[in-house]
Parts: sequence; structure tokens; C-alpha cells
Amino acid sequence: MDDRTLEALGLSEAPREHPLSYPGVWPTESGLLHENRLLRLRPIPNRRLAKWLVEQPPGGFRAGAAGHGPVPLNYALMCANQTLVGDRFPVISVGSNACPAQLRHKMEGLGVSSTIPIVKARVTGIGIGVSAYVSPLGYVSSSPFHTPGVSRDLFITWLDAAQLEIVDASEGIFDPDGEYDRVLLPPEDFPMELASGELLGGAYLYVHRYGVIHDGSGAPRTHPGERRLLTELLSESRQLREWFGDTPEEFSTRARGNEQLCEKGTRLFADEGRLTDSGLRQYVTGEPARTVYDDIHPANSLPSGSYHTGRTPDAFDQRGAGVVRLSRAVSAALGDPQFAIVQNTQIPAARHERLGALATVIVAADIPAQEDRSVQVDHSLRVGVGLEPGEAVSVRAARLPRVRSRWQERFFGPVSYLTCRVQDGDRASAEQEVCLLDTLTLELLGVTSGDVVVLEGFPGADGVVPVLQLKAIRTSDEVQGRRKELHGGDMTSRYPSSLDALGTFPDLPWVFLDRRLWSGLGLEGQWLATVRIRCSRSYQLKKELREMVFLLGIAFIGVVTVLNSVVWQAASLAVLVLLVGFVVNVRLRSRLNQRARRIGPRRT
Repeated sequence: MDDRTLEALGLSEAPREHPLSYPGVWPTESGLLHENRLLRLRPIPNRRLAKWLVEQPPGGFRAGAAGHGPVPLNYALMCANQTLVGDRFPVISVGSNACPAQLRHKMEGLGVSSTIPIVKARVTGIGIGVSAYVSPLGYVSSSPFHTPGVSRDLFITWLDAAQLEIVDASEGIFDPDGEYDRVLLPPEDFPMELASGELLGGAYLYVHRYGVIHDGSGAPRTHPGERRLLTELLSESRQLREWFGDTPEEFSTRARGNEQLCEKGTRLFADEGRLTDSGLRQYVTGEPARTVYDDIHPANSLPSGSYHTGRTPDAFDQRGAGVVRLSRAVSAALGDPQFAIVQNTQIPAARHERLGALATVIVAADIPAQEDRSVQVDHSLRVGVGLEPGEAVSVRAARLPRVRSRWQERFFGPVSYLTCRVQDGDRASAEQEVCLLDTLTLELLGVTSGDVVVLEGFPGADGVVPVLQLKAIRTSDEVQGRRKELHGGDMTSRYPSSLDALGTFPDLPWVFLDRRLWSGLGLEGQWLATVRIRCSRSYQLKKELREMVFLLGIAFIGVVTVLNSVVWQAASLAVLVLLVGFVVNVRLRSRLNQRARRIGPRRT
């Protein structure tokens, strides 16, 4: 029996269809509204919402897949082909937007997905009052007012851009004659705590433009439920009874679909002096903000030596390497390093003590001074250590044992790196000092099976990164398939899964290494470790020269047979050598450089 359908949970009645049921039935716990179900959503302590676990529906989130056990919320949304949590907007609900049936009715009526995380939060400073507005849907809705120091449980919906647009339109925020404005509440005035312990750094709220109805003493009136509210309002106003009838049923029937009558009723609230200030208008600032959850950092205090994780800009040029972007102040505090190790401090110390990812450091002048408690981390590095934007990350300086010379950069171009997840070596390569990589990874590195690559591991106490040169062998489909069948579980498993242990999917490319090589790279005991891999450019140069030397010899023999002068022969040899060097340079750059080249004028 499917006990998570809206019907089974008693959540199937939408106030838009049954006005006197307003604000509708709210859930008793956090959940993911998906199709006609509200799936349980379980918090993970000290983690962002993307890592919370959601129960799967009977058929799974993908067609033909059976649902077995809870999965991270972001993974569920990805499988359902929905917007991930980080690109959604957290909106506090004080009325029917916390009713799953109402949300489903709004979205599906306009052809938009109704898959929405609905999360219970402890919110301080928000009371549920009565809007000074008679809705053509046949009810008088709830509206928030400021209650400093008073806390209550409310639901926050995480809406994607299309869903937010629909709710914005239903609240009339872009209509000059509309009723509401959407504001981003500051955490210092409105503490908002999730069950995971996260204090939201802000959330959106719809604030009525004309205030709320007072209780007769000047204080905002609380919304007691639609039937009781309408009964009280009708008993207090003879004019309201003349227009809307004597009972809640008559009120709802006459108001439903009659916009002119509803406008008269709305004006009557003002004419009878029923309005009072909600105390929230001071937070309305021009155009409504559109800051997504990933860019709203938690208000929790950071652990010592940690920073908030930010996202690197989409248009930023990483120049072939995973980077961490720091402000000048943060870089100086770390000693202005060229490289750094980033580590996820959200994971308990026993599990993450040495799990980290090596990054190239970029000092970013565009990071303002007020954001010195934030660092920007590339997506591949965040996947490597299971970080979500906004979570706490530690950054410490690291250095390579040998710095690349400038002539190498000029001759070969920038180095292209890949961050890969280390897998324990398969028996096919046991006790062999090689690494196994799949075909795509080899091609991205610009190498073929049997070429030499350079692996950069995890630094020791001295900050020096261990580096190994190894042959890279293309792994077989059999090895890949066997490991995919075996891997799963958290850090205590033999072959842990990044999805189960870190909540990340899809994972980084895999590199298979024999356990002896783990020690050489400083990875002892570090399950789900990452390494940076690049091609060995000196090996590639030798490889190209070997191929070209034969052609050079043939060409020189031809020159000797034609030219009798030793001087001309020497000059010709010099030209041939330069030509070979040029060809080798072009071939290496085209094969090893994975950077895009713009064709045509730049956009302004």
C-alpha cells in the first residue's frame, strides 16, 4: 500500500477548490512534494538541504527504477529531472502555500512541475495574521505580521524559477494594483532554524502592501481558520453582511469569481478602520531579490579556521585546473600560497580527518572585503570532498616539490588537470606500479594507454604534496563494471560510494591504484581520496621527438644529396630542426590543451 499519497495523508483538498478549508491542511513533517506524493525528508545534522535524505516512491525517481532506501535530496531531484536545491528560492509560507494540494493545484494548472521540497522550520518574528483583502477565490487569506522574539513552526517551500514566477503572479507582486511584495528577510531580525541545525541566512516572505486586519485593540488579528474568521468578520460589520450574506458559506459563494464585489469588500476593511501595520514594510526594497539558496550562506557561526564555501563564477577561466578563489586578505593570512588543500569541515572529524582536494589558488580582486569569511571553490573540488555551497570549508597552504619553469608554460601552454577519485586497485593491476583510467579520462588528459602521467596527492605536515609519475593504462569495461557492482555504503564499507558517504552524484572520474601507491601519495587510510592528474609533458615531448626524428633523418639525407656545401647543409639542418620544433610544439599544444577558443567578436 502506498501510504505517502496526498489522499492517504489527508492532504488532497486544495483551498482553491474548497475555499472554506483555507489555509488547507499542512503537513506534520518535512517532505518532498513529487507528483501526488509527499515523500518523507529526513534532516542530516549540520548539512545543507541538498544532503537531506528523501524516501523514494515505489517506482523510484526514474522510469523503470525501483525505489530502495532513502537518497540525498539533490540526487532525487536530479533523477526526477528537476531543478537542484541550490538553484531554488526558499519562501516562507503562512497560508495555503504550505498546503501540498494547493501548491500542486497552482503549478499543474499552468503546466509547471509541482516537485517542491516543503521543509518545517522554527521561525522567530513572524505571526500569522489576516490580510486586508477579499480574494475572488472565495476566502480572506492569511498575511504575516512582525512578532519580535516569538517563535513558531512554519513551512518553507523551495521553489524553482518557474514555480516562483507562478507564486509571484498569484500574489500580484509585479502588478501595481497587486496586494503583496516579496521580501528577503534578514537572519539577524528573523532567526530561521531547520531541523538539521542550519540557521538560514535569509528566506523570502510575501508582505501585504496595505497591512493586516487588527483585533479591535490595534494589534494584528490572528487567523483562526476560514469558517471562524468569516463568522467573526460578518458579525462585526452590517455592511459586510449586506454584501456577502450572513454565513461563511454565503460569503464564499458570493465572493468566488466576483472581482468587483471582492474589491468593494477589500475597500470596506479600510473604510471601517480595520487595518493596522504589519511591521514588515520596512523590509521592502525596490525590485524583489532573486538570490538562490546556494548564494544565501547560513547564519551559523563558523568553526575556527573555516570559511563559507562559495561557487566560482561560471565565466571564470580556471586555466585547466580546479581552483579555490580567495580574497587578498584570506590569501595573505594563508601565506599567499600557489596551492591549497580544501577540506569539508561539515563531516565529523573521525571521517574527514584527511579527506581533501588539491586546488590551485587564485587571488580574486573581485571578492569584496566584507566576504573575507567566504572562499569560492570549483564544482569538481566540492564534489571531491562532498561540499555544498554555504557549508564550512577549511583551506590550508600546500606546495609542490618542484615548480614548473616558465619555458615549459610558454612551450606547452597551461597544464590541464583532472581531479579523480581514488579506487583501491583491482586484482587485474595488483602490485603493479601503474594507474588504471577509463578512455574518456585518458582523452581529456591528451594521452593514450601506456603514456606516463603525473599524480599529485595529499600533503603531509610540512605542506609538501607527494608527486608520482606512473604509466596510465586504459581500464577494461570488466574492471569498471565489477567495481560499480561492488561499491556502495559509507566510509566504513570496503568500497564506499560517494553518493552514500558524501551525498554527491555523479562522481569524479575514477583512478585505480594499488595500495602501495597510496602511501607514496600520502593517502593512507583515506577512503574516497582524490588526486590531481596531468600528463607528463616531458614524456610527451620525448614521444613526439621520437616520432619526428625519423622524418628529420630522412629529410636531412635528402638535403645532403642535393646540397654539396657543408655550410648550406648545416643551415638546412638548422631550419629542419626549427621546423621540427615548431611542429612538435603545435602538435603538443593542440593535443594537451583542452581550452576553448572563441571564434568571432566578443559580446559586449
